[in-house]
Amino acid sequence: MVRYYDFSNFRCMYSQSRRTLLLILLFITIFFTPALLSGQGFGGGGNSRIDGKYKFMPIPYLNYDRSSGFAVGAVPMLMFNPSKKDTISPSSLIGGVGTYSTNKTWFLMGFGKFYLDEDKWRITTAGGIGTVNFQFYLDDPISAWIPYKSEANFFVFRVERRIYKKLYGGVSYIYADVITSSETTSLTDSLTLHGIGLNLSLDTRSNPYYPRSGYYTTVKYNTFPDFMGNETATKKIEMDHNHYFSSRQQKDVVAARLYAGLGLGDLAFNQQFIVKGTDIRGYTQGAFRGNYLLALQGEYRWNFHHRWGAVGFAGVATVFEAINESDNGKLLPGIGTGIRFKAFTETNMSVGIDVAAGIDDWGIYFQIGEAF
Repeated sequence: MVRYYDFSNFRCMYSQSRRTLLLILLFITIFFTPALLSGQGFGGGGNSRIDGKYKFMPIPYLNYDRSSGFAVGAVPMLMFNPSKKDTISPSSLIGGVGTYSTNKTWFLMGFGKFYLDEDKWRITTAGGIGTVNFQFYLDDPISAWIPYKSEANFFVFRVERRIYKKLYGGVSYIYADVITSSETTSLTDSLTLHGIGLNLSLDTRSNPYYPRSGYYTTVKYNTFPDFMGNETATKKIEMDHNHYFSSRQQKDVVAARLYAGLGLGDLAFNQQFIVKGTDIRGYTQGAFRGNYLLALQGEYRWNFHHRWGAVGFAGVATVFEAINESDNGKLLPGIGTGIRFKAFTETNMSVGIDVAAGIDDWGIYFQIGEAF
């Protein structure tokens, strides 16, 4: 890993903190213990399986943000039932994504989510290549946007086993090779990562593709140790809790999400958390990034037609140990709305477009499934 940062007050060295461990223990205690004691299982109110062996759906892709510009592409998806005898597992899903934007950002990716052996096993995998032209903001000493290019390829594999009732545990492997450079500054970051992870999740959702009740809580611990060839040992911890409530006589859904991302050690530039995407829509320029990220949001999902729906959402996020010291703890609200089309009617899995705005920023988002 090679890094050159010719900016004063621009630091990539972060130290571990006791509050990180306390936050993790508090999160697990609050969200895991009550559900295990109550013995909740898969809730009612939703079908998680398609009729027949498989169904194919080619989906066009359209997106816009203020960094990459307009993006177009395709998202072909295949939902299928791996075993005729297994009528309990949700249907599995495989697909691909190919996009190209007006600022010459492009990527190709394949993904899969497999539910096996009466939902005792869950396997998630994804891999792809691409070039991302993005930016970040540096307020001291130059107060300017810094454009950069990242050429990357990656692979992720995660396997989980049901441990008790709806508690799942598993392991994961992460590989990423990223070369980042900037023509306007001396920023250079060449990074190859090999990571292993431990995952814990509690899933009481009525349907993993479109939950109308229940919740989904996860804790992911990923480490990038020296013995796997990483130049610098780092760790990342991600925790989230998604909760779902039925509304309007089971027709609509109220959803809420709490997310915390924590980075430990000497994180590389491309390992930092950025305020954008799933956890706070409305920020697309990469202005806010740091070692810790916290986000809270809520969404109302209105199903006004058997295949069409709309959503309205609002949230707030913040970063700590940020690149720009003035961003530490700054509240970053976002608000937006969107349209949904049910690509697979049996499971209610949808695709859609969201429009969201934040502080001095906005974007258009293509959604595969719901945002969370």
